Amino acid sequence: MTLPWRSRAALLVCCGTLFLGVLDGAALNLALPSVQRELRLSTVELQWVATSNALVRASLTLLCGAIADRYGRRRMFRVGLLVFVGGSLLCAAAPHAPALIGARGVQGVGGALMAPPALALIANLFPDALRRGRALGTWSATAGVSAACGPLVGGLLVQAAGWRSLFAVSVAGAALLYLGTRLLPPGVVDGPPRRLDGLGNTLAALVLVGFTFALIDGPGRGWLTGPVLVAVAVAVAAAVGYLPAARRRPDPVLDPRHLAVPALRGAVLTAIVAYLALGGFTFVNTFYLQQVRGYSPLATGLLTLPTTLGTLVLANVSGRFVGRHGGRLPATVGHLSFVASMTLLALTVTTDAGLTPLLVGYLLLGAGMGLVNPPATNTAVNSLPRDRAGVASAITSASRQIGTNLGVAVLGAVVVSVLALTGQPTDDIARVATEAGDDFTTALRVAYGLVAATAAYCAYATWRLLRPPSAPTPGEEVMGIGDTSTAPPTATPAR
Repeated sequence: MTLPWRSRAALLVCCGTLFLGVLDGAALNLALPSVQRELRLSTVELQWVATSNALVRASLTLLCGAIADRYGRRRMFRVGLLVFVGGSLLCAAAPHAPALIGARGVQGVGGALMAPPALALIANLFPDALRRGRALGTWSATAGVSAACGPLVGGLLVQAAGWRSLFAVSVAGAALLYLGTRLLPPGVVDGPPRRLDGLGNTLAALVLVGFTFALIDGPGRGWLTGPVLVAVAVAVAAAVGYLPAARRRPDPVLDPRHLAVPALRGAVLTAIVAYLALGGFTFVNTFYLQQVRGYSPLATGLLTLPTTLGTLVLANVSGRFVGRHGGRLPATVGHLSFVASMTLLALTVTTDAGLTPLLVGYLLLGAGMGLVNPPATNTAVNSLPRDRAGVASAITSASRQIGTNLGVAVLGAVVVSVLALTGQPTDDIARVATEAGDDFTTALRVAYGLVAATAAYCAYATWRLLRPPSAPTPGEEVMGIGDTSTAPPTATPAR
């Protein structure tokens, strides 16, 4: 049966905001060398520019999901769009590094307000399982395609109008999408509203911020310096304190019982590792192609086109497969594609590497993204009851942002640390990549090898966690995919 036009249009609006948010970050990564030259940024400042948006989104997404459930999903979706527009305008006008980092954080607040209600609204728009699966497949494909298209779009804009034009496009796109929000249902949750867990969200944010600060500033400051040790101590203390704090809350920002569902753990792990690979790769590969190899921003975007094509083709295939057979096989094969991509790049990246192995590596990376995105989203949403769609969507969105944040922080830290071991200065990664290409490519090979090992473990873990559920014993309630015997109680439905 054909979907009503209103439902199709509403799906387009929800997916459009996801496309815009992910595209913005991926395109900016390609523009970082241009940003660095104009604003004279250090390596640490570049990493904070690249990761501040994702860090804020990861820190606030779960809380914003609860806020949307409490005050209305369409209302918060609109507020998020307006905040995103404000942040984009501030980015376009940023005169220096602190202003740009702060403005990217404002964009992150807007993204955190938009993503959970968008995915929850999709789940409510399509109550039929088959239609919901197709809609979630569209959402998943949008996430991967927008991330893969970012370098190409960024290259075109930077080459034609400079890096500030990226944010002008974001403003125009967000304004257009705002006009379409009247097509969305209110998304009001019946019954008593969920209580907001300010303490739990603060502890979770401290974990993310503390470890991110250590990873980004550690190589430059020294791993055993006071600020880095304090950041790690705060992060560890917050992580240890979260579990007892969550048990005392009626509605914790992340209920530990949710992660007792194996399928949800598999979906979270899949999303984190996938976006760690893509986010980290996009960050460091930009400097390789532009600074080491001397390609223009437009040429850099064109060279990464195989990543886009791989994602486009395989996302559609994976989405159809997940709808019929589940996400275990495509998620596992997707991680193995990451292993192949990163291993090939680790073996071939040099200052004069041939383009063929590079393009094959880029294609395999895109194929992995296309394969893992549909099962990650579909499994997460279906592993909890439909009336918990807001929680599941927030977990999925946060996982992607955590992965992107870790990708920039971890791969940046690895590259900077290896450069320090070779005796190169680490305060200006762009200059080192230009003047000491051999040392920079050595650091890249180490970073890619680390991602390959991580993806190999994730392939094994995904295969185990996404096993089809066993038949329920009498008296058990099957709530979704995987073992749900320890899943949390259900909430009230949304309309």
